[in-house]
Amino acid sequence: MGINFKGGDKLEQKLREIAEKVGKANTVKVGFLEDATYSDGTPVALIAATNEYGGTVNVPEHDVTLHRKIDKNGNFAAGTLDEEGNRIGASQFVKTSRSNYDTVHHVEAYTITIPARPYFRGMIQKNKGDWGPQLGKIIKGADYDSAVALGRLGQLVKEQLQESIRDFSDPKNAKSTIAKKGFDKPLVEKSVMLNSADFEVNE
Repeated sequence: MGINFKGGDKLEQKLREIAEKVGKANTVKVGFLEDATYSDGTPVALIAATNEYGGTVNVPEHDVTLHRKIDKNGNFAAGTLDEEGNRIGASQFVKTSRSNYDTVHHVEAYTITIPARPYFRGMIQKNKGDWGPQLGKIIKGADYDSAVALGRLGQLVKEQLQESIRDFSDPKNAKSTIAKKGFDKPLVEKSVMLNSADFEVNE
């Protein structure tokens, strides 16, 4: 299917219309935008960059409260039983709402080393060769409206970034992190970073 124009005036008018649509927007940003934060106010972009390039986190000394539950006989209500029904072994911790016995423990300062997990650079390397041809098709499908086209491209790259976060597996989490999370997904815990991936079209 094609469009035919007769006369220079009509062609010039159509070209002006296309130029106006194409000029609506000229950039799209994909990643973790400024307003994305964790519940404590930490910028998602900071954590995303630390995961991408690696780094160290200095944890200051602090106190930790452990919550447990004691039964009517004075034994920890969590744990295992021996053959005679006596509770043995280390007790398990319980949620604050179930606890009736708390202990406070002091933890000295320590450093956490986070290995580089280049999920973002890997995504770019894998997909960048396709973005130009895809944008050509997208902008035709958007009737040459650059804002619409860049929005569609931004959505595509955002989904590729989220796929890279979900699929990233090496280096693995530390055993202690796996035990805490209950699974081994290096870049996923509560999915805050995953769900914060976004895009923004600018004029």
